[in-house]
Amino acid sequence: MLRRQSKRRPQFWFKAIFSLGLWLLWWRNNYLALSEQAIIRRRGVFTKEERAVPLNRVQDISISYGIVRRILGHGDIRIETAGTAGTEIVMKNIDKPEEFREKVFARIDEFYGEEEPAEPEKPKKAETEVEAEPEESAE
Repeated sequence: MLRRQSKRRPQFWFKAIFSLGLWLLWWRNNYLALSEQAIIRRRGVFTKEERAVPLNRVQDISISYGIVRRILGHGDIRIETAGTAGTEIVMKNIDKPEEFREKVFARIDEFYGEEEPAEPEKPKKAETEVEAEPEESAE
């Protein structure tokens, strides 16, 4: 009886699983976040790097992608800020980069108060105010 043995040794599978685990750790620790006042880029597994750009310094958000990535809805984002010579934040392979850019610009408008003002509310009576009751005369 002929038995076929795998040419892959256990060391190969150990290295493959270890490499996949490291890649997953890197992927989970590499992200771009939008807060109330800043755009934050965090990355790193063993050494951490964080970069925060205040919304009032954002000048441009450019997106670049090729034909395949455009079909898939992925792209690279470059955020340029006031007071710097180059690109401040570069994030590659972002899912739906146009939506992220729209959210950032909407948040910047909120930051500067450029949203359409809501209708002013009518003044309400304070709870502590009491209407005066007519006095009864005692005769």
